Amino acid sequence: MIADILTGVAAANVAAGAAVLAVLALRGPVRPRFGARAAYGLWLAPPAAALAAAIPHHGVGGVVAPVVLTLAAAGRALPVQAVSQASLVPAVLLAVWLIGAVATAAVLLRRQAAFLRSLGRLEPLGGGVLRAERAGVGPALVGALRPQIVTPADFEARFNAPERELVLAHERMHLETGDAAVNALAAACQCLGWFNPLVHLGASRLRADQELACDAAVVGRFPARRRLYAELLLKTQLGAQPLPFGCHWPSDAQHPLKERIVMLKSSLPQPAMRALGVLVAASIAVASGSAAWAATPAPAKLITQPVWVKKPDGRDIARLFPAHAVQNKITGEATMTCRIDAAGLLNHCDVGRIKVMADNLPADGPESADQGFREAMLELSKSFQMAPVSRDSVKVAGASVRIPVRWMPPQAR
Repeated sequence: MIADILTGVAAANVAAGAAVLAVLALRGPVRPRFGARAAYGLWLAPPAAALAAAIPHHGVGGVVAPVVLTLAAAGRALPVQAVSQASLVPAVLLAVWLIGAVATAAVLLRRQAAFLRSLGRLEPLGGGVLRAERAGVGPALVGALRPQIVTPADFEARFNAPERELVLAHERMHLETGDAAVNALAAACQCLGWFNPLVHLGASRLRADQELACDAAVVGRFPARRRLYAELLLKTQLGAQPLPFGCHWPSDAQHPLKERIVMLKSSLPQPAMRALGVLVAASIAVASGSAAWAATPAPAKLITQPVWVKKPDGRDIARLFPAHAVQNKITGEATMTCRIDAAGLLNHCDVGRIKVMADNLPADGPESADQGFREAMLELSKSFQMAPVSRDSVKVAGASVRIPVRWMPPQAR
């Protein structure tokens, strides 16, 4: 299970990184031909590729005949096997990834909280607009699930009526197009891919294209105020930190001013080309997901009719049977899934949930209390070896096998 999670995370990040690089190459040529909204839509591709790569392929089910291991001699004190270092590595990697994701989320939430504190008390102005208690903060669209437009205390003093109309039109455009939710999703992707620099670069460029798309939409509504809009951008470059959950007007750290001014000086593509651009962006997202799915390795074929050259003998069972299980008449059952190498040996084994029975009744306790059977099964896997070809003429090298194992002390027979 842990190995599957780590494999999914790795595959998702590789696919997302490749899609980010593709979007970075395409966004420049797409914007003048199909419009800023189409370039912004290209950022559907990385999450689509990541999601497709993380979804596992469905393999064929089936297990081999159960292996029943009975200890011949009762009551001997046997050493309980320690957990091997190799079996701890996936758990440690998973813990590191989770800690990094939580830490990244904490940083983003702290940044959001700091911005909200900087606003002070909020006063409703009508029309879905709030006014902050303090000056110089905003305007901004704040929140993710229920975003609201917040203006600074000196909004009326800093901007004249036409300027205020353009600023509010910009924030309302963000609200209409769901950009605050998109930014929250981008923040979540940064948390899950905190170790991947391409994920953070993609989130930064996404927000830049988001602003360009919003600028183009506002200019399309107010074509006669194109110059005023450009002057307004120059007037309000505050260099504020971007909001993880919202849209700030304007954030120079994320949205290069030069790129926005150049876009405003250019004529907008025709409506038909803009509509075609949206279709192109959606098609690229679908193609990215399909390519990521196709590139994800299919699961190894499953061997269900092996020819065993070697199986555990009495000495292996006596050596590995947990002493605690013998002394307390405990039976353990689980299915072990392993890969098969060219020599027919088992490796990369994963043990499923251990079912523990004491006096033929299920034992209470947490799942981690597996009575030593998990470690015993991992060691037991080294005592199996298959012939190169199974009974149904399938080559075993590179395939997988699922072996149900039941550990039975003599008293449980």
